[in-house]
Amino acid sequence: MDLSQLLAAEPRLAVVTLHRYPLWGCFNHPGTPTYPTIGNLLSESASSGLAESLAPYVAIAHAHGLPLQHDEMNSVSCGDAHGVADVFASALWALGALFDMARVGVDGVNILTAPGYYDQLFTLKRVNSRWQADVEPEYYGLLMFEQAAPARSRLLQVTGAQGALRAWATRAPGGWIRVVLINDDTTHPHTLAVSVPGADGSGTLERLQAPNVHATHGVTLGGQSFDPHTTTGLLPGPSHTVVLRALAGDYVLRMPAASAAMLTLGPN
Repeated sequence: MDLSQLLAAEPRLAVVTLHRYPLWGCFNHPGTPTYPTIGNLLSESASSGLAESLAPYVAIAHAHGLPLQHDEMNSVSCGDAHGVADVFASALWALGALFDMARVGVDGVNILTAPGYYDQLFTLKRVNSRWQADVEPEYYGLLMFEQAAPARSRLLQVTGAQGALRAWATRAPGGWIRVVLINDDTTHPHTLAVSVPGADGSGTLERLQAPNVHATHGVTLGGQSFDPHTTTGLLPGPSHTVVLRALAGDYVLRMPAASAAMLTLGPN
């Protein structure tokens, strides 16, 4: 039975759910596009390709007036892939993959985290009657997405990114525009000029960075890192940003290798 038949046969269903992973840590072989490597994780197929595979189901669910929830997603299935699922590359993947899910109309995404898996988002333990957490690299990418796409935001057109560079833009209900850029090139920086219709003036730039794409420590969002064994789950201080001004309608910036950035522009 396909999804259309299922929804016609079960009129009481309130939401459509499914789960899918871009890479497989089990039942897989080296050399295949879904084998866990950093190159495969940062490939187009692992983000936009994954989202496009859901697009037909989104269309069917929406045609029946139902939301579609991606109820289980992370970088690598089976919780395997040390050196891929637990490094900074996973933060860049998560940030881009969530934008691609929004682009095809997915209504919500649940990111799986499980103790002992390499793709877990944090580890928790109780010490002297207090909970402590160690935050993993992937969580930083999810946090930047949360900043860039607050509730009821809508996607905007953005131009200027190509090749290893990816770009998205959102407008929040209050008129704030946020432009997110990712450089998937793991060895070379790139300079680009991006343009968003309706955006001009100056904005603030926040970066998501790490020592390299293989890093498990030293990840920063706006120059901030979670304290080791944090007891608050909060970044320790305000974000470090710089002012970026438009030049002839474009925002020009240099993107270090394997990094992301968010430009925030106030309402016009």
